[in-house]
Amino acid sequence: MTKPRYLTKSRFQLATECPAKLYYTGKPNIYPDKKLSDSFLAALAEGGYQVGELAKCYCPGGEEIQALDYEAALSQTNALLARDEVVIYEAAIRYENLFIRVDVLIKHGDQLEIVEVKAKSFDPRDESPFLTKRERTISSEWKSYLYDIAFQKHVVQSVFPGLKVSASLMLADKSAICSVDGLNQKFRVTRDEAGRRYVAVSPDLNVADFEEPILCKVNVDEMCDMIFDGRDAKTPPMMSFNERVEQLSYYYARDEKLLPEPRISAACAKCEFRATPEEEAAGKRSGFKECWSDALSWSAADFADPSVLDIWFFKGKDALIAQGKNKMADVEEQDIKPKSDDKPGLSRSERQWLQVQKTANDDASAWFDAEGLRREMDQWVFPLHFIDFETTMVALPFNRGRRPYEAVAFQFSHHVVYEDGRVEHKGEYLNTEPGVFPNYDFLRALKSELENDNGTVFRYATHENTFLNHIYRQLQDDAGDISDRDDLLAFIRSITHSSTKSPDPWVGDRDMVDLWELVKRYYYDPVTN
Repeated sequence: MTKPRYLTKSRFQLATECPAKLYYTGKPNIYPDKKLSDSFLAALAEGGYQVGELAKCYCPGGEEIQALDYEAALSQTNALLARDEVVIYEAAIRYENLFIRVDVLIKHGDQLEIVEVKAKSFDPRDESPFLTKRERTISSEWKSYLYDIAFQKHVVQSVFPGLKVSASLMLADKSAICSVDGLNQKFRVTRDEAGRRYVAVSPDLNVADFEEPILCKVNVDEMCDMIFDGRDAKTPPMMSFNERVEQLSYYYARDEKLLPEPRISAACAKCEFRATPEEEAAGKRSGFKECWSDALSWSAADFADPSVLDIWFFKGKDALIAQGKNKMADVEEQDIKPKSDDKPGLSRSERQWLQVQKTANDDASAWFDAEGLRREMDQWVFPLHFIDFETTMVALPFNRGRRPYEAVAFQFSHHVVYEDGRVEHKGEYLNTEPGVFPNYDFLRALKSELENDNGTVFRYATHENTFLNHIYRQLQDDAGDISDRDDLLAFIRSITHSSTKSPDPWVGDRDMVDLWELVKRYYYDPVTN
């Protein structure tokens, strides 16, 4: 029996990114999907599973639809909806060729509430959090979440036109403070015998663990109405929401490709359906290449040439594509407009133009501003300290008194380069004790490593500076008795600079040198693309 091709909420979300992806998805043996092997996305998904299980505690007494088969899940859901009062987890709803699983569906008489649970942070203190400030349209940050719940509301309203349907998102509340220790550990992500992930809830979980909620439920009916009415974007859509859903459903059911308009864009650079040369040699296909071939009539040889998608950090790619400048060789100096930013080394636009020039000239030699880097190095003080942090920000806090997605720093390494050229692994910190909030001991250990001289401290990119700013705010806000609080705050200020939003800006005397910035300013190798 052929499995029905239903347009689900995840497929609808994918189609809002690019309609052509609907044709490529679900065919890993033909079109490899990079998202399926992305470990970072897998880690985010695990946090989502935990939040989803906790959400059930805030909507208690529900019946879970565990059947994976479409028809069985629909039958079980319909039987439960015959009741006047019911809470259903993973409710299955189908309308024509549309099929959804609702995280939490609450029926109260003639009212149905859809609750979509997301492991995304939300601050209820923000005014109009879902809208852009100027146009008052839905912000890109929230578009995928709101389109997801709008699709679900459309399906439920279509099936139950006689009921009042409302839609809510349940999100991690950034303003909430966890009232218990070990909440995260009570929702452990594990796998069953078939390899499917699920959350094993600790038998020690009790009412006190969720008496003070760290998730908040936010009604989004107004946002759904904006989407249904076509008021969600600055440019009105070509067709109504209902028409768009019908179109996507039609093409997906028939397994036919719906080409997007515009057909190619800068967004193609992030396409997950880009097969590697090894995968193509094994007979698999690249969805990305098929789209670009359809749009531009490119041959295999064309794809060997660098395209405008390869220009580093360039925001004008869509404008170039609109002009028919699809290859980097087509780009002219006036397209990039390189200019100095009055800082040493290359500006961003100068670096972009250097990349284009070297590509056009088939020049594989590295560019190196030795004199500029030497001027930087002349300001360094030996011994040179190189630090690297390992950190996490999770939706469900590990410790009492902490907020969802609050910064936790649990490991660092410290290497030293001496003036005579010696390199030493000087020290490290690793917290291995479950249930202990490590940040302040982490900071004390880092302070003891770096306070013995005035040597220059290095990081790579912004991460270490950002996390020390997080810990700075934690120290300020923590009401506990921290005897060395002032010393720790002073240490952070000495080796960092404040965030741009800080009410009390600073730049430390030993503000860490960012090696990433040095690379961008003084070195370019075409081999790195």
